[in-house]
Amino acid sequence: MKAFCGLVTVVIFSLMLHCRHECAAESSGKSVTKLTTQAGTPTRQQSLILDSRQPDFETFLVEAHIDPTQHAAGDLQAIAGLTFGLKTPEEDPFSKTEQIRFELREGAHRGFWDIWIDGINEPRREPSPKPPGWIDHREYQRPWEFTPHSGSYQLRILCSPVKEGTRLRFYFEHMDRPVFEFTKKGKVVPGYIGFYAVTGGTTPRQNTATFSKLNVREIQNLESFIHPAPRDIVLDALDLTHPALSKVAAAIEQQDRARAGQLLLEHLRTRTTPKGPGFQPEYCGTNYREVADAVLEDRYGTRGPFLSFSKTYVDGAGNTQHFVDQNGTIRWDLCNGHLTRHFHWVSLAKTYAETGDKRYVDRFAREVQDWVAREPFLHPRNPDIGKLNWMDGTTFEPGYLNTSNIGRRCEMTWWPAYDEFRKSADFSDAAHFHMLLGFIRQARLIMNPSSFAAHDDGGAHICVALLQTALMLPELAESKRWEQEAVRRWEEVLRVQFHADGSHVSLSTGYNWASLMALENMIALYRRVGRDVPQQFLDTLELAYRHPIALSRPDQGQIDMNDGGWGMIDDHMQRAHKLFPHRDDFLWMATRGAQGQPPAYRSIYFPNAGHFVMRTGWGPQHRYLFMDAGPVGASHGKEDKLNIYVDYGGHQLLASGGRGSYSGGPFAAYTGSTRGYNTLLVDGGLQARTYPRYEIEGHLPEKRRWQTTEHFDYAEGFHTHGWFAPEKRIEGKQTRQIIFIKGDNPPATSYWVVIDTVEPADQGLHGYEALFHSRRNHAGVVDDQSKMVHCWDAGAALRIIPVVTEGLEVALIHGQTEPHIQGWHVVGDAHAPMWTPVFKWKASGTTTRAWILVPAGPDQKWCLDRVELKQADEAALIFRCFRPDGSSEIVYRRQGNEPATFSAEGIQVRGDIGVVSLDSAGEIKQRFAIVPQP
Repeated sequence: MKAFCGLVTVVIFSLMLHCRHECAAESSGKSVTKLTTQAGTPTRQQSLILDSRQPDFETFLVEAHIDPTQHAAGDLQAIAGLTFGLKTPEEDPFSKTEQIRFELREGAHRGFWDIWIDGINEPRREPSPKPPGWIDHREYQRPWEFTPHSGSYQLRILCSPVKEGTRLRFYFEHMDRPVFEFTKKGKVVPGYIGFYAVTGGTTPRQNTATFSKLNVREIQNLESFIHPAPRDIVLDALDLTHPALSKVAAAIEQQDRARAGQLLLEHLRTRTTPKGPGFQPEYCGTNYREVADAVLEDRYGTRGPFLSFSKTYVDGAGNTQHFVDQNGTIRWDLCNGHLTRHFHWVSLAKTYAETGDKRYVDRFAREVQDWVAREPFLHPRNPDIGKLNWMDGTTFEPGYLNTSNIGRRCEMTWWPAYDEFRKSADFSDAAHFHMLLGFIRQARLIMNPSSFAAHDDGGAHICVALLQTALMLPELAESKRWEQEAVRRWEEVLRVQFHADGSHVSLSTGYNWASLMALENMIALYRRVGRDVPQQFLDTLELAYRHPIALSRPDQGQIDMNDGGWGMIDDHMQRAHKLFPHRDDFLWMATRGAQGQPPAYRSIYFPNAGHFVMRTGWGPQHRYLFMDAGPVGASHGKEDKLNIYVDYGGHQLLASGGRGSYSGGPFAAYTGSTRGYNTLLVDGGLQARTYPRYEIEGHLPEKRRWQTTEHFDYAEGFHTHGWFAPEKRIEGKQTRQIIFIKGDNPPATSYWVVIDTVEPADQGLHGYEALFHSRRNHAGVVDDQSKMVHCWDAGAALRIIPVVTEGLEVALIHGQTEPHIQGWHVVGDAHAPMWTPVFKWKASGTTTRAWILVPAGPDQKWCLDRVELKQADEAALIFRCFRPDGSSEIVYRRQGNEPATFSAEGIQVRGDIGVVSLDSAGEIKQRFAIVPQP
């Protein structure tokens, strides 16, 4: 035995490894080798290669335990590796000769393994060129990551001959299935076995890597293909010190695993604690019997798990697909968005609980065994998910998107279903063990740090899933680790996902509810198992409800932000009121105004979200405007900075281009781009926020100005990332300022002034387009001189009045496809023409334009008659808005740094933007001014 040192280092052998002729090299459990390295500059490394060559086995295994660092907090600069296939004991283990290396690194909350074959890190090697549908995950969904723990990690490598050469299967930590498989050309033999350690970095420090329990032995070729049965995997995962498992432990000690399995299932069927989650309507549907009966006939929901049942569905490519093939195979790989979240399992369970009909438990058992035995499911170029390479299951595959089903199953569907079926004598032992194996593998996948996106709603779901699985299966040895990691991650979720103003980092009116529901479920889980709910959970949730309430329209419907929708939120608020019964505003939202009281505030600003809401009040008769001046949103973000929505009495006056299908296509691209929103285009260019989305990380509120008073509101926002025009990028800044003039009798006297200023980085001539997406059935230009646009139907109307008409053109676009899609409202794959007034002009240097938005009810009584432009130059924009009764408002916006006061229409005013309200005799009624920030 020799020690080979790359540089001068210290080698400590606490106990030598023993070589045995019959199996080449096998150590007892006590044999340990420690390699201690020092680092500074340059990096130092050292190696130990056993001086006895192993026999040339054809089918063999190499296994060992490795602890890469002794530091309690880990050290990602320290590498511990095992290598075999060396030709001589003097060979450099880092050479690119025919050898296999397995390396470990361990940090505080994240570890990595790497596999080098002939000098190439094969698991991380990406194809070149990338095939269609390839996904670059960056830091997410990487199979070589793991959550560290104290002590060593088990490694096993199986080598067996195949026609192409040698098949290598690497097992890490859990021996039930490989973490990586590779076929290497030529014959692989154990050769010389070696260990090495590297301590990198630039600061002086020392690290010790520990290797133990080395075992190299020949195995039968058939043995290399056999995987443990679900029962044995579950038994191996048990904590045999758990008080309820004493009989199971005794049976295992007596090597009677069949008896141990029966005793375990007997315990699980009859235990009364911990308490299960029960059947929540949102997870089983109110029509659960209809759902369950449809499943018995191989019919599943095509529009959600509880709607439109069919044996087939039409995918994003227009192909008709069967949920169940003629041979009975369930096509989990298709994933219509609901199938593999298994909501129908909860419907089966609730129906079985009420009827005792064996057909439901038999179907559940069949599906459980089928899903667990066959996953993961791969679907290259899935047409329903943007033609991306899609997968689902409990592994990661480079280049494939593992959907957000991760965690949702163990949070929402598996536990209520299993908690009912586990008690049934009709639930087969085989299915029972498959279900337990599914829980174990799902939790182990969640423990991979790269499964966890702290900013995403999926990150919240996996925390709840992991904690629930840990608390519901205390009989498992890993449950304590799962619980600790779930709580640690949850604290990160609360810190990252919920801003100080209560808004959710997704800045969505759909995906925000996913995380809010996860927080609700976390609170319910704590209470169900008899734990005190941390006050932080309750405080965060109560504040977080304020954001969707504040953004709700006069009919209490949502606005569609970042893959949200225009639907109602009363169902969400019903859950909220149960958690916070003292909140009358929650009750008011939950009952659509029938009970409780509306919020005490009206107009409101969320500085972290960058969201402004200007409203005259709460209820169906009121007027409402929303502006998004915030960051792009953590997930499903769209290029809609400074977009506005306008609503009157629950009628969408200004909406968006809609929400396209995840299957992609030109209409989905349109709804995700600036062209689908109510803001500006420059030279036909879209907002340059697509990549990198640097607004997300570490977002701090911009220095926006906001003020709300009895008669006026003011909001401003900025877009500073420029525009992507055809074949060029335009640098510059857009400022949008909105004044809400409420008048003496709101809502009847209320309207908005929107002022847009663009400062391009150059002085060249640019073309501008201001988009306004109207949801009215009709639209027309009132007259050629004013360029006023009138949008109306029987419910409500809107007038868009441009203040500056010089050089202005207006087009009413309705269902345009060339040269680009414009003037459509899209819902999934469906789309219908939509009136979209587009105002166009050209300008060099800084340009400022203003628009008056005047809503009206079905009577079309307008609170504004006309607008007169008084000044529009480099110094200021001044105009006057006249009402039917002769009163008026003078609105001014000054350019640049001007004196503290100046004259507007002969009236001394202050600030860089403001309003003076005059009565019919010209006397001042109110003043409103915004002063520049220092």
